[in-house]
Amino acid sequence: MMPDVAELRRDFLVESSSAPVWRLGDADMDLGPAVIAIGVFDGLHVGHAHLLDRTVQDARRRGVSAYAVTFDPDPDQVVSAHPAKALMGTDDRLRALAASGVDGVIVVPFTRELASLDHARFFDEVLLPVCDIRAVHVGSDFRLGARGASTVPVITSWCASRGICVEGHELVTDDGTPVSATRIRSYLEKADLDSVRRELGRRFMVSGRVHTGRGKGTSMGFPTADIRVEPGRQAPADGVYSGLALVDGVVWPAAINVGVPPMFRGCPGVASLEANLIGFTGDIYGSEIALVFDAFLRPSQSFASVDELISVVLHNIQTVQDHFGNRGVALA
Repeated sequence: MMPDVAELRRDFLVESSSAPVWRLGDADMDLGPAVIAIGVFDGLHVGHAHLLDRTVQDARRRGVSAYAVTFDPDPDQVVSAHPAKALMGTDDRLRALAASGVDGVIVVPFTRELASLDHARFFDEVLLPVCDIRAVHVGSDFRLGARGASTVPVITSWCASRGICVEGHELVTDDGTPVSATRIRSYLEKADLDSVRRELGRRFMVSGRVHTGRGKGTSMGFPTADIRVEPGRQAPADGVYSGLALVDGVVWPAAINVGVPPMFRGCPGVASLEANLIGFTGDIYGSEIALVFDAFLRPSQSFASVDELISVVLHNIQTVQDHFGNRGVALA
């Protein structure tokens, strides 16, 4: 059966309240006294949630605001020759941070010039002009500045002389190993959705825009939405999954294919992410859609004939329908 509305809202990052998001450089700002958490927060996993909770608790004790400080783009996209794929698009990441319980999100535009700053210049020139920092919360492995030279002890020493407390939190672990975006990416590459869900604290989601494909699914009796996601996004391993799709505020059961089916490899216009929305009727070309992945059904495989392909795909769709039904759930 379909998850309840609260669980669906969590998975699709649909929250009833949201803090403001400020981008440095857009306007002069004075955000007052604050406790801040600094990080990229890719995936906003359970470790990030713990860090943000501690930041908010500290701010409440001090009677000041709690802000999440993050970067756009992800620093890895700027300084690395081979950047890791992102677990979240920027819009989803900022939306999730704004709904995490903080009082606001400060977005620092990341450039090579910013990457060259040491911790002293980063605080003096970037953060302190916009807020009166009383405390800083980061993970114990946090590094800042050129070549990551500014470690937590280095930052702590510099901040102490200015009356700023720094707390480097021990990382949240799962099975004795720290939770990280890198680990979650590795689970996705193995289609280990149970581990992904455990470390994210929710199902894995991707979002994108529906575009016109070749119409192969429609001609075979199972129309699919071909979805274009932003470049550099992490996806689960190629294969077929049961999942859910959010369209215009309504969640539908979905059979999701990741990767180009071997039978159509090399054909122009074939999508690498497509979904059959069970129970949905209507035209969604050009619409924004979000997908969450619930379970791995089967790997990509070759078929001896189109009839065999149709039989297997219809069986996959029936499996999803047996589990989630064929009705939509409104999140309003």
